[in-house]
Amino acid sequence: MTIVGLALLVASPSVAGADGGDAIITRARAAESAQLRTLSRAPVALRTSGRFGDGKATHTFESFRRFAYGSDGTVSNTFERGQVDGKPVTEEELRKAMGIKDEPKERGDVITWALAPLSSPAIEVTALGPAADGGYTLRCRVTRDAVVSTVTLLVDAQTGRKRTAHIQMAGTRAKLADTLENVLTYAEDGAPSQFRSSFHFKLGWIERSAEIRSERVPSP
Repeated sequence: MTIVGLALLVASPSVAGADGGDAIITRARAAESAQLRTLSRAPVALRTSGRFGDGKATHTFESFRRFAYGSDGTVSNTFERGQVDGKPVTEEELRKAMGIKDEPKERGDVITWALAPLSSPAIEVTALGPAADGGYTLRCRVTRDAVVSTVTLLVDAQTGRKRTAHIQMAGTRAKLADTLENVLTYAEDGAPSQFRSSFHFKLGWIERSAEIRSERVPSP
């Protein structure tokens, strides 16, 4: 064993022990389960804004969504209102304007897969190892056809509470994207605090780009 490896074991025996990470997964799932019971009492609202373009024109948009948590880990995503270039739009109109009109809704959206990843029956969780500042990294792989393939989750090693999630999208556009980043930051109660997304894709005459920011707001 190297000196670095020995230091990790001495500093964090309950985290990097011989169980291979099973203990931290159990702790993180218990923490998420407790958070879900609290979050199920009232929905969480997010305001999203940003810009998107098709290579010829750039548009601004804004939307409000409400996420209702179930104590079993299910999360429903409700579109409340939105606008593109200052004009009101429906959810379908917004999806069409952003170039995602052909994406089946049953594949979910990017952020929803990271809201309760440790409780989803469609996600397989693997422990990757200790991280900086008392964290621990978990790999959450989506096991069915979805818009997201993997959520790399950073949790607090002592409490199991989620800190951040780096979300990897699935599909051809995601694999060929020049720029693709989706990062979710969690609040203390386990709900999303902030979300940022950056995307650029170009293949032949097809080009899409987006810069998106979301933040939690008081529920209406």
